[in-house]
Amino acid sequence: MIYILIVLVVIVGLWALMVYIRKTMWDAVHRNLLDLEDQFNGKVFRRGFASRPYFHGKIDGIDTTINFSSEKTDGKRITYVDISYARPSSVSFTLTNLNWLRKQHSDGLEDSEQLQNGSGERFLIRPSSNPQVKKLINSPLIIDIMDNFTNLAYIFVGPSGIISEFITEEVIKSTEFDELQKRIQMLEQLGEAVQ
Repeated sequence: MIYILIVLVVIVGLWALMVYIRKTMWDAVHRNLLDLEDQFNGKVFRRGFASRPYFHGKIDGIDTTINFSSEKTDGKRITYVDISYARPSSVSFTLTNLNWLRKQHSDGLEDSEQLQNGSGERFLIRPSSNPQVKKLINSPLIIDIMDNFTNLAYIFVGPSGIISEFITEEVIKSTEFDELQKRIQMLEQLGEAVQ
């Protein structure tokens, strides 16, 4: 009986430690997002004790949401920083990291062109047959995005705005104000270029 009690105490202790670590991490992210709240017209929300915070507001007059998602792939949990920037575009396209796309087991590679950034990472842009997308393929802005958006999973641009996801292993560092501001500024430039 005492052994069962010891095992239960160990299990409960490990569970409590995991909850504490998760809460501590999301508390730090929450504090980072408060820097956005201080700089822009927005608010940070949190639904529960150890839940993920998210930011929603207007950055330079455009509705912007920053939240987090995760998935389990290759036996480990991956966290994404999701940025939605509601600036409509007259052209629709997707810029996707090829390695990330392959891990999603996606077959839809038709009507796409493969691009490479300065460090050798490969991306797909599609639909490459669209004349407006063809103009973007060799534009300095797309090259900047591929070179400077480290850990980019994808960017979708369309009539409803821009949606982007970035893979992160260091969610606290990825949500520091300077990091987020750099990504938001690049999305602003992309939004202006495709209006």
